[in-house]
Amino acid sequence: MKDNFLNYIQDSRHIAILICGAFILIGLILLIFTPYRIHSWIEDNRYFLMWLEIGLLILQSILFAGDASHWQQLYNQLSEAEKNEMHSMVEMYNFYDEKGELKLSVKPEMLYYLEAADNYVQIVYISSGKMEKLLIRNTLKNIEWRFRDKELVRCHRSFIVNIAKVQVMRRKEGEVMLDFGEEKIPLIPVSKGYGGRIMERFAK
Repeated sequence: MKDNFLNYIQDSRHIAILICGAFILIGLILLIFTPYRIHSWIEDNRYFLMWLEIGLLILQSILFAGDASHWQQLYNQLSEAEKNEMHSMVEMYNFYDEKGELKLSVKPEMLYYLEAADNYVQIVYISSGKMEKLLIRNTLKNIEWRFRDKELVRCHRSFIVNIAKVQVMRRKEGEVMLDFGEEKIPLIPVSKGYGGRIMERFAK
């Protein structure tokens, strides 16, 4: 259903572009190459042509309105799973090593946190229902800058978290901790220098 929906939109756009291009081409040919008698006929019947053009514009509006309604109807028929899949295709988090080589591409909702490990960064994420860890040679500073407008927020000298996955923020033994609500994922500390930023993003 999703493929039919996307193909319908794409085919309709192509058809509209071809029709508009054809009308423009025909108009230019008539303007440049038609003999005087045809020009005279156009001049004598300009009111008829004007109303014909208005009618075509109205018809076009109706057809496009029908198309929009049809697209909306098709979209409404999609299952929630298919809609979520369509939205998730919009964005992936891509992680590169220091040489610019792509090492991991993951959906935002599958990513939990990143941890510094000497000259490497450990990425913790879910794949096929299992917790996975991947080491890439890079720095948290580079990754923080790359994802500065995303949900990945620096909370500690050694950690970046996906703030959208954090379930609870609490104080434990005098230290603020982030809890993902998963038994297999440890609590992530928040240092004082990053506390204000985390509070602001978590409140949103």
